[in-house]
This record gives sequence, C-alpha cells and structure tokens, in this order.
Amino acid sequence: MIRAATHADVERVVDLGQILHASSDFAPISYDRDKVSSLMHSLINGAGVLFVAEREGVVIGGIAGAITTYWFSEEFVGFDYSFFLEPTQRNGFTALKLINAFKIWCKGRGATRLKMGITTGLNVEKISRFYLLAGFNYAGPLFEMEL
Repeated sequence: MIRAATHADVERVVDLGQILHASSDFAPISYDRDKVSSLMHSLINGAGVLFVAEREGVVIGGIAGAITTYWFSEEFVGFDYSFFLEPTQRNGFTALKLINAFKIWCKGRGATRLKMGITTGLNVEKISRFYLLAGFNYAGPLFEMEL
C-alpha cells in the first residue's frame, strides 16, 4: 500500500534512509539523523511530500520530494530528495507505485515536469533502465568531484 506519511512514520523513514546512505557513494559523509528527521517532518507539514510504501503494517520504503520553480522560469518542476526501499523490497512494482503517487502529487500542484536522478552510485544501469521503463527520458549524466 502506498500512502502519505505521517509523523509516526518518520523514525522508520530515517532508519531506511540510513540503510540507503550506508550502502551508497554517500557512506563517507556523515548521516545526521536529526537533520533527516527534521526534513521529513517539514515535508509532511507541507514543505513537500513524503509517500511511504507499507507491507503488512511495516514501512518498507518511500519517496520524499517537493516542487520548486526553475531558476530561469516560473514553471514548477518536481524533484526528489530521496527515493528508498529496503534492499529486500526493491522490486519494480513498489518503486513504480511510489513514483506514480509522487507524479500525481506534483502534477496536482502545477508541476509541468518531474526530475529524478541516481546520485547514490547504486545499480546505476539497472535503475536507469527502470526510470526509462517508468516513462522518464534520459536527461544527461551527473558528475562529482571531491574537494
């Protein structure tokens, strides 16, 4: 089941975010549970949205996002802060349902586009294929440099 998150879900979402963080390219960067918790609460309070996937009463994943205007236009664009699933629950159906809920939410708030990327370094080719199958278009690579 996909639903809008409640404040009671935040601790579990923070845990799932930490699992994703630990297995990703972000692992060398500290994970601030309080900061993540604060962001999730603010999204639930209206600064954006947090959808969760629930199976047998347990949150197994979610998508956190918001909309903003482009820096060069007043048109709205949706974006994700994080898209996460328990490693054992990473099947295309749950992920697709989360994206669809987020897409509907963005469109309902006037967004004309949805931008999502792969910044974790995890399964880049597989997730890229998933995004293409989900209806996204390839928009170019992302680069990083350590300073």
